[in-house]
Amino acid sequence: MRKNYWIKKEDKNGGIIWRRGRAQGLEGAKGRIGNITKQIEELLKKKKKIKVLEIGTGFGRALLELKQKFGERIETHGTNYEKEWNQKLTAQYSLDQGFSREEIPKIYTKIDAGKKLRFKSNNFDFVFCQATVQYIIDRALFIEEVNRVLIKGGIAVLELQEYRSDHPKKYQNMFEIRKDNKVISTIKYLNNFGNIKVRKSLGRDWHYIIMSKVKKLNLKLKLIKHIHVEKINKNWWGTKIICEIRK
Repeated sequence: MRKNYWIKKEDKNGGIIWRRGRAQGLEGAKGRIGNITKQIEELLKKKKKIKVLEIGTGFGRALLELKQKFGERIETHGTNYEKEWNQKLTAQYSLDQGFSREEIPKIYTKIDAGKKLRFKSNNFDFVFCQATVQYIIDRALFIEEVNRVLIKGGIAVLELQEYRSDHPKKYQNMFEIRKDNKVISTIKYLNNFGNIKVRKSLGRDWHYIIMSKVKKLNLKLKLIKHIHVEKINKNWWGTKIICEIRK
């Protein structure tokens, strides 16, 4: 068993121990991507009901807590890459944790967020992603695709996790951008796009972005290499990617 990739265990009394790393709720999200509740509240000032999508939702705890807070004013959807992190598992987790059936989000499995997302364009008011993007291979395409599925006036909040000080120097820059064979600042590059604002994650090495919808987003980045650092050392996390700016 690699790292903490188990789903659930049984304690000595027969109760369920759920893997904490895939149960990121709203409180955990604050340190990674800020207070997304406030983002949703702002959107709800303009509309009676909105659609919310979380990429890499795990058990769906953040979506469950959002639904518990906002009720029928939000429609919640979540994606997972692994087929076992499905609707049935989310329902089991939700009910075990005291949530109601009405609060269970719609879960889509086998969604590779590094490829074209399996959703229609102009579909969601709010998209967020936490503790997931470090595993996405084509992150430039991912950001572009999130923009595509947002509706006009929609907002996305996406963790970058572009830097890890706990890795050796060669693998600290997890989202490397090159221009004329020189490495440039990922943060400065993304900040050049008018619809993207880069913010520092609280108490962490990395950043997250707040992105507003534009008609078409082209980051002009081509993925040229990716390295699964966990295959090199089991104590490291994620996938390092190297992109170059398209001419």
